[in-house]
Amino acid sequence: MVTSHIDPDGDALGSAFALAFSLRNLGKESVVYLKDTVPYRYEFLPRPANLVHEIPAKQFDAIFAVDCGDFFRIGDGYEKLKEKGQIINIDHHDTNEAFGFLNIIDQRASSTAEIIYAIVKALNVRIDFDIAVNIYTAILTDTGSFRYNSTNSKAFIICEEMTHFGVLPADVAEQVYESHPKERFQLLCAALATLETHYDNRLAFILITDEMIKNIGASKEHTDGFVEFLKEMKGVEVALVARQIGASRYKISMRSKGKIDVASIASRFGGGGHKNAAGCILEGNADQVKKLLIEAVTL
Repeated sequence: MVTSHIDPDGDALGSAFALAFSLRNLGKESVVYLKDTVPYRYEFLPRPANLVHEIPAKQFDAIFAVDCGDFFRIGDGYEKLKEKGQIINIDHHDTNEAFGFLNIIDQRASSTAEIIYAIVKALNVRIDFDIAVNIYTAILTDTGSFRYNSTNSKAFIICEEMTHFGVLPADVAEQVYESHPKERFQLLCAALATLETHYDNRLAFILITDEMIKNIGASKEHTDGFVEFLKEMKGVEVALVARQIGASRYKISMRSKGKIDVASIASRFGGGGHKNAAGCILEGNADQVKKLLIEAVTL
């Protein structure tokens, strides 16, 4: 089995799908389990035939958990997986808890897909378009289109190689970045109406409520990328987005520039991630959550 975290992003999906296709090309059978469905912006990605959203009843020789810094982020019922096979943890997050029987963790990698690529090459797997476009998309998105500090020379080299297998960068970019529904922009407008800045405009914060999403007819996946939008503001060093996921529960997305370590902030609240990109879950009402976050950031 291959699995990844809830609310899957490009690296989670691309790494999981590329690994599953690699197992196929090695003559192995696999199932990809994702608690959540594939977000609309990644629907173009080739996906394995055995993609399920319920944990299968059978046992497995191994369970590959990719791009998942914490085991619980696989989603409700994740504890059952330990009873179904040995966990192999493949990841690049700074705060990975090394929860696997075998842990393949490279914090220097631009993405989990970069590690998957290294495994594919080491095993002499035949790379085809299905594998290539998933690896390319995973690296592209997890490096912020090669803008983040995590971008390294390997990221460029691997993506260039993937074009040899039919990947068209312009097509991938259009699907990922230029195919959003109208509701996403309406939701962004509503969220930006809550914009606050603190510490001489060095911190930016926005709130997304269930009511906003419901009134617009949007969904949680339409909020993907909002925190990156905030970070584009001149002078902003830390961008924070709080999205309501329950009556008194908020999912927090954090981004930073330069030396500010948001992973250390997220870890205080049971979350994690990378130095410049992290997240966590906070309990409380909107005002309480905002106060906690602003006080946790030192600028």
